Amino acid sequence: MRTILLSLLLAADLCAQANGKLQLHFIDAGQGDAAILISPGGQVAAFDIGRDMVSQNCDKPLAYYNLLGIRQLDYLFVSHYHEDHIGCVPNLLSWARPPQVEDRGQSYDSTYYTAYAAATLGKRATPLVGDTFVLDASSPNPVTIQVFAVNANGAGTTDEDSVSLSARIGYGGFRAEIGGDLTGENSDGYIDVESGVAAAIGKLDVYKVHHHCSSSSSNTAWLTLTSPTIAIVSAGDGNTYGHPTAECLARLHSAGTRTYWTELGAGAAPVPGWDTVAGTAVVTVDLATMQYAVAYGTNTDVYSIGSGPASAPATPTYAWSKHSNEYHYIDCNYVKSISPDNLQTGNVPPAGKTLHHDCPAPR
Repeated sequence: MRTILLSLLLAADLCAQANGKLQLHFIDAGQGDAAILISPGGQVAAFDIGRDMVSQNCDKPLAYYNLLGIRQLDYLFVSHYHEDHIGCVPNLLSWARPPQVEDRGQSYDSTYYTAYAAATLGKRATPLVGDTFVLDASSPNPVTIQVFAVNANGAGTTDEDSVSLSARIGYGGFRAEIGGDLTGENSDGYIDVESGVAAAIGKLDVYKVHHHCSSSSSNTAWLTLTSPTIAIVSAGDGNTYGHPTAECLARLHSAGTRTYWTELGAGAAPVPGWDTVAGTAVVTVDLATMQYAVAYGTNTDVYSIGSGPASAPATPTYAWSKHSNEYHYIDCNYVKSISPDNLQTGNVPPAGKTLHHDCPAPR
């Protein structure tokens, strides 16, 4: 295993963003993906800078970088080469160029990859599994970013989602994972990478949900072994993929994991008490209190480091239309056809309605 010490490249306006605590900013990038890490000492690592697939622009992530006043990156981690993860990299790097970019190497046939490769020319490196990047290296509590998956860890696949780079962030006893569109099933060209790395990654406080909470992500083995307390879902309003999906959310709920969504998306409806449509969510970790706070809008939720997931619902979660005499399990395909204005949910069957006869029991 090699250890890479990040150079101290702190612009004056960037130092003003450091507050002595670890900050993870999960940006509302529409149907795109973008996150920022600011260390207690003010070093900055970015994880993907994606283009919104609905609005077809980079306005949201770039506006947020400007809001924070970031003019220098210490590192950029790129999970894979889809537009919604790299489409805004050239825009940001026109003013905030990192000394090095960590990506999966190789190439990809798209105009967005071509622009990305030109913007990062001479700066790209491909980490090995186990490589660890250290921020605030001289601090008694440094921040580490360790790689656990890249290029499907040698498994043969041409699927661009499956080859996503997965990195675990460590700070004292706090753990978070960001893994792009990493996949958890062997179907439709995907391969199951999640199951093979879950045990090594271990228990998580914060999980950046893979692949926008698609049905192919966040499998049961992954959630059982990582047991995330909370999860961040990046999905855009009006997306054409049905993100976040009922199947992914049902597995998260069954694991006892509460979720925060950057937008409502265009898939399953949020379940009260489990899912919060938060917009940009900022996680701040305070080792002095052994707690981390999730700030969104004017709200703040506080969790204890290492507390683990909440108790899962004792009964399946159900969904139904207020105008129908039938109800469904939450992961039933029929739920997707219910208008959000009519959709209702609960953990007990609704009175006066019968279970839809074609509705499969939850897996």
